[in-house]
Amino acid sequence: MLIPPALLVARHAEMAQLHQRWTQALQGTRQVVFVTGEAGIGKTSLVDAFVAQLATSETVWLGRGQCIEQYGAGEAYLPLLEAFGQVGRGRDGARLVEVLHQQAPSWLLQMPALLSATVYEGLQQHSRGTTRDRMLRELAEAVETLTLERPLVLVVEDLHWSDFATLDWLAFVARRRAAARLLVLGTYRPADAVMRAHPVHTVAQELQRQERCTELVLHYLSEVGVVAYLAQRFETLEFPEGLAWVLHRHTNGNPFFLVTVVQELLRQGILAR
Repeated sequence: MLIPPALLVARHAEMAQLHQRWTQALQGTRQVVFVTGEAGIGKTSLVDAFVAQLATSETVWLGRGQCIEQYGAGEAYLPLLEAFGQVGRGRDGARLVEVLHQQAPSWLLQMPALLSATVYEGLQQHSRGTTRDRMLRELAEAVETLTLERPLVLVVEDLHWSDFATLDWLAFVARRRAAARLLVLGTYRPADAVMRAHPVHTVAQELQRQERCTELVLHYLSEVGVVAYLAQRFETLEFPEGLAWVLHRHTNGNPFFLVTVVQELLRQGILAR
């Protein structure tokens, strides 16, 4: 659920925290950040804006995976396969394929679109009998090799819907001590995780206790945040005294509701440029 860029002016503190974690990742201290909050709070918009800033100023590996709501166990490692498949199809994707071929062939087998038929058949012979623990280790070591060449940003969205294997890998990587220029950004809704009895919230809390991750909680906007949003969106326009208070009162500072209400006021002509 995307929130217009103008609203991010009220998220400058959260953006600063992400940049702080990025600085630490660039120094070789891997970072795992869980961006949490309810639906409509702006998790995806914040992550999108942050990644866009990096893309204009840094040379990075960037992979993005989306967890989807499924009935039953779902496909193991689905968002990770999506993210690394995206990297493999991008610029310099051949280097990712090379590293995976050497260090994580069991993962490369799950991405046949990146391989020729001959290479795929050879990998099938080589990777027979691969265990779950071996798969966890293989990709973790391949990621560490990749980040020797350039930093890696891995975004995994909606972890409250993730398969358990993906969650196991994230926890495994977070606990490793080897140097890695790695930043993992995982988004999820704590209330949904609790309602579904999904372990992501418990895993995140345990990693926090071990100081192996950070949770960035997005809260409702304050009235000051609403003022900042209006000023950014409408620039030099002046508004009736108390408008921000009324908007905050009726939306409780929920970014999605705020944007929706302002759009409706514009449509009705109650607000006009």
